[in-house]
Amino acid sequence: MSIPVLTQVYQEARRLAVAGSVVAHGDFRLKKLLPALDQAGAKAPVFAKVAESARAVIEGPEEKASESLLELTSLVTAVLYTQGETGCPGPLEPITSIALGGSANISARLLKEVLEALTNTGSGRLEQVKDAHERGLFRDLRLVRAAVNGLDDPYAEIAEFLADHVLPLYGSAVLPDVRAQYDPKGTKGHPRRLRLLHKLDPVGARELVLQALESGSKEVKVAAIGCLGAADLPFLLEQASAKAQDVRAAAYQALAGVDHPDAVAAISKAIAGKDIEIVTDAISESTGNSRLATLVAAQIETERDTLLSLRDKKKVSVCANRLRFLVRSVSRWEFPGTDAILLDLFHRRDELTKIKGEHQSGADVAEAVVTQMRLGSTALQQTLARSHAQLDAQHLDEAVRAGRLSLATSEFYEQFAPYLEAPLAGKKKGKDPTSEKRDAVIQGLEARYIYYYRGDRHETIPPLDPRWSDLAVRIKNLPLIHAAPPGQAGTEAYLWQEFESAMQKPKLPDEHYQLLTVIVDHQHPRATDAVIATIEKIAGKKNQNTYTYWFYSIIQRLPKDAIPRLEALVPQLKGADADMLINAIENLRENH
Repeated sequence: MSIPVLTQVYQEARRLAVAGSVVAHGDFRLKKLLPALDQAGAKAPVFAKVAESARAVIEGPEEKASESLLELTSLVTAVLYTQGETGCPGPLEPITSIALGGSANISARLLKEVLEALTNTGSGRLEQVKDAHERGLFRDLRLVRAAVNGLDDPYAEIAEFLADHVLPLYGSAVLPDVRAQYDPKGTKGHPRRLRLLHKLDPVGARELVLQALESGSKEVKVAAIGCLGAADLPFLLEQASAKAQDVRAAAYQALAGVDHPDAVAAISKAIAGKDIEIVTDAISESTGNSRLATLVAAQIETERDTLLSLRDKKKVSVCANRLRFLVRSVSRWEFPGTDAILLDLFHRRDELTKIKGEHQSGADVAEAVVTQMRLGSTALQQTLARSHAQLDAQHLDEAVRAGRLSLATSEFYEQFAPYLEAPLAGKKKGKDPTSEKRDAVIQGLEARYIYYYRGDRHETIPPLDPRWSDLAVRIKNLPLIHAAPPGQAGTEAYLWQEFESAMQKPKLPDEHYQLLTVIVDHQHPRATDAVIATIEKIAGKKNQNTYTYWFYSIIQRLPKDAIPRLEALVPQLKGADADMLINAIENLRENH
């Protein structure tokens, strides 16, 4: 059976269908295939049937050409489908793949939102991308290509976030796409591509790194230097003395990850010179090693002693600035030497604050130490938290944040709750130390504002003791109620009482929407009632379109059993309000 002849007939029939059946009668191209069809038809009846249908098109009545052409096309298509083959020759071999921790298949609506955030321009896109990442939406493989293309995003923060957090999710599976787009002569996204290739496959990217050093653009060469390691120590030492600051910064970044005396010596030299800011930035990004930690601790101790002995304000300013950079470089290391020197500085903070400089003073060093302790090891965090009584309001909020991360929930409550119920001295707010410390604790609890949208809190923090809920009700602090654990009977009663009171007002102020956010996020038993009552109250009113996107977000946080009641509300709305509710209901259904 001659399949190629059928394929030719199929192609000619398609051509005639596109051109129109009026030109099919007497078509010479189709007519040239008739002898081959007749010859094949002598052995296979189906070919004879195809030849008969072809003649009906070529030689039949013109008024029936369209019917004849349709019959010919259908017949040839059916025969070709019966002759198709599946599979490929050769032995079966496994396909290399990686586990994504469970792939996702999100709705077209959600997919469109993320794609628009990745491909359009404008404000708010970074928050959308971060939110999509937190919700696991990038596990939908339809977003892989858009994420790879996003390495060239004009907003650098989005491109860096994709390179650092999203694309590593796909592992080696994304390497071919990233490699195909990589241009060693390029700028902007191409240095990111090289760093990503090296991060995902250091061995496989080694040749690309070396090639970039030889012939890449300036930006790609700098990225390549940061991808080097212990095997390239002589070259890195050479680049640490380069004239270009960005080249030196990349060399320091690589050297900070090399556990070798020569690498530590180069970093020590940089600390002693004008590169202290960029070299301490490189140190802070490293995981640290014993040699590097010992060096930093010794340098901090030297600068501390120098600062304590100075009286000239200009020299004090220079030394305090250097010491501040060194303190910030310690990162989250857990080395006894660096912890010990930070504790020493912490206990000397009264002595430090007395040292005055032109631009930087000992007080700036003390502030850097407190901040670093909050970011440091668990032991440092606990020390800072338990020293809260010795701190002024300026540093108390750091102690609260450190205690939240390091203390047991019960101890954390017992240490800091008294600040919120302490009687005020009657002075004007801002001058009363008790009031200032109360505000500092609220700030440390992240209870100064209501966080409307998912993703507003980027730092993962432990839950609070349930007693904070009762305390928040006693002092009538709605943001603290929002931050405290839900499900407390007293809290639920208070929230509903406040909601009913707010609904009696002619116009709903912003505070009402804050209250509604807390009710929904606390999964109040009557959360759906509250949302529906609010929508009914403002539907069609002027100046309420400001809250359309907010409602779209908050409705998706309702329980699934809210869907029928929300659907019944749709006919009461018009225009953008109805569209918003329909879209929110669809996403609520998909989220459950």
